[in-house]
Amino acid sequence: MKLPVGTTATLYFRDLGAQISWVTVFLTEYAGPLFIYLLFYFRVPFIYGHKYDFTSSRHTVVHLACICHSFHYVKRLLETLFVHRFSHGTMPLRNIFKNCTYYWGFAAWMAYYINHPLYTPPTYGAQQVKLALAIFVICQLGNFSIHMALRDLRPAGSKTRKIPYPTKNPFTWLFLLVSCPNYTYEMGSWIGFAIMTQCLPVALFSLAGFIQMTIWAKGKHRSYLKEFRDYPPLRMPIIPFLL
Repeated sequence: MKLPVGTTATLYFRDLGAQISWVTVFLTEYAGPLFIYLLFYFRVPFIYGHKYDFTSSRHTVVHLACICHSFHYVKRLLETLFVHRFSHGTMPLRNIFKNCTYYWGFAAWMAYYINHPLYTPPTYGAQQVKLALAIFVICQLGNFSIHMALRDLRPAGSKTRKIPYPTKNPFTWLFLLVSCPNYTYEMGSWIGFAIMTQCLPVALFSLAGFIQMTIWAKGKHRSYLKEFRDYPPLRMPIIPFLL
């Protein structure tokens, strides 16, 4: 900052408290569910009883659910390292405890029931699982496509903000209707996972995630409207035409 000679300026500093980098928080909160879920999948000792130690489920959907869950969090870890560009370098240290409690706790809860020796497969069998898998895969591809589109909007090391628009990638066409299609696709992925496993903890995790992502989407939508006068008027925050 340059000031004319003789100018007096007062600088104010705000104590933000203990901080931690966004990357560290994301890597920690995403690595936890990946590791925790696998503990239940492989039925390590002291979880389900001695006679079930390191046994394997006879239900195909259990193995498919493990693949989907692992893929989701490996994807998140890789996106944190190679795709996301953060406008802020740090967040309050307390967030890592709050976030990890949420992600790790829900991962353990859903994994316990899905991998339980007495787990019951979905009511409509293979058809229900195949439909749910299709929803999950499509939404995962859509989520990744949106993250790549958002990454391309912001040059490395920049805090530039632009209106996101659809690209040639069909998965990005959801930008025509919502401001945060990454959250829309994320929600769709967990709905697919809930249908696939027919597990109450997964449904509750999906509901909690939807509530939180709706709050974030509304905030970002308001920010877009405030910052850009020519922002597309048909867009809703997260659900086309509704919300």
